[in-house]
Amino acid sequence: MLHLIAAAVIAASPLDASRRAPLDAAHAAVLGVLTSTPDAESCEPAALRKMAANASIKKLGRVDGDDVVLAGIEHPCICGAQNCPSIAIRVTRGKPRELLTVYAIGVRTTGRAKPLPDLVADAHDSAMVLDETTYAYRNGTYALIDSTRVRASDRARKPNSLAVHFAPGASSTNLSGSVSLGWYDAYVFAASKGQQLLINGVRSRAKLRLTLFGAADSQFAEVRAGVPFMLPASHTYRLHIENDSEEDVPYALTLAIR
Repeated sequence: MLHLIAAAVIAASPLDASRRAPLDAAHAAVLGVLTSTPDAESCEPAALRKMAANASIKKLGRVDGDDVVLAGIEHPCICGAQNCPSIAIRVTRGKPRELLTVYAIGVRTTGRAKPLPDLVADAHDSAMVLDETTYAYRNGTYALIDSTRVRASDRARKPNSLAVHFAPGASSTNLSGSVSLGWYDAYVFAASKGQQLLINGVRSRAKLRLTLFGAADSQFAEVRAGVPFMLPASHTYRLHIENDSEEDVPYALTLAIR
């Protein structure tokens, strides 16, 4: 009997005490944000507290007397395959405010604080490509200001997306670039239900793959050059242009919306 009591005392002492130890203001703010985010709905309460207690904390500055921190979270129940959440939090007493949550392999600060520095998140898009996204503090929150893809092999860079612009009165425009396998160009355009997308005038020494994405970047369809494609809804579309070449191959084509 005595050995059972002794085992219970040992099991309940230092480890349980550390689990019950109160969190400081920054880590308590992390816990407050985690308990309210849908991303953590599948996590047990004990896991949420452990995440908060173990979060790395970097002070970014102060806004109207409140500390603003960047918390790095690492736990299997909330991380992706490689990317984990980093959360910028305004540590307001009793009511922490989430300013940004981004999934990345790392987040760094850049620029001079005004009152808070810009944040640059590096996230894996694939084994060969890194997404580099920059956020700036604007109007009480962090807002996206730039998104760039970086190729690991040579540090080549290109925008995550390019807006399609039509000249006044025109319904078509010329696009050109250089792509390879996994190193695509992405063009964004708005269109209305019933309009037709037409790709023609393709010039490339490698066969292009044209993939159209719809709402929330869900894959919609493969587009064939020279064949009109009727758009089923009114919203913003993304057209990915890629080929299967291991080396960058230049291309040019005409995109029309009619």
